[in-house]
Amino acid sequence: MRSKLNPIFALEHFTPSLREAFANSTLSPDTVLRVAISIEDPETQRKPVPKFVENGWMMIAWGDEHVSWAPPSLEALFRGDLQPPEFGTYPDNYEDAFLVLDLHALEYGTLIGDPTDQEMREVYSDLRRRPDGRRRSPLHEYMWRAAALMVGTRPISRAEFEGIMSRLERSCRTFSIGPVSRNYLDTLHKTLGNSGQRPR
Repeated sequence: MRSKLNPIFALEHFTPSLREAFANSTLSPDTVLRVAISIEDPETQRKPVPKFVENGWMMIAWGDEHVSWAPPSLEALFRGDLQPPEFGTYPDNYEDAFLVLDLHALEYGTLIGDPTDQEMREVYSDLRRRPDGRRRSPLHEYMWRAAALMVGTRPISRAEFEGIMSRLERSCRTFSIGPVSRNYLDTLHKTLGNSGQRPR
């Protein structure tokens, strides 16, 4: 059975390549890592416009610090062979993994604008079915990078990854009430922005 990680980012759980990127960094127990969003030249845009940069290096930031990391495929980052439980809710021992993805969905919505429930469902579905498939949008690329951070910072098997994505996909489907509804992101704004609790 998987154990919940506390703190949610601890160097001893990182993959070797990511641990090497953090070789000169110290993480406090309350450190929250976030993948930076690539945007077009801010001098020429009235509002942030996401830049579609597939693969390559990504910046991971916390506070005023950052490191760069070139993640391999998600397949190469999966570890172990644990089978996930039935994800009826967000089980406590997987809460840290869900939180990483929820925070990045919220980060994208806050800077770029909230994706629709349908857009988020399609991204999670694509990541579940084809973790390293061709990314179809800046949102898809950003959430792929968020997923790389999640599996690069904690042991997650392929089966566990599929279970997590399936649960998030189901959440988006449950929240959806039409092609333009944004209830999933609205819930993240309310819960993570205020009480810090994760939506079930």
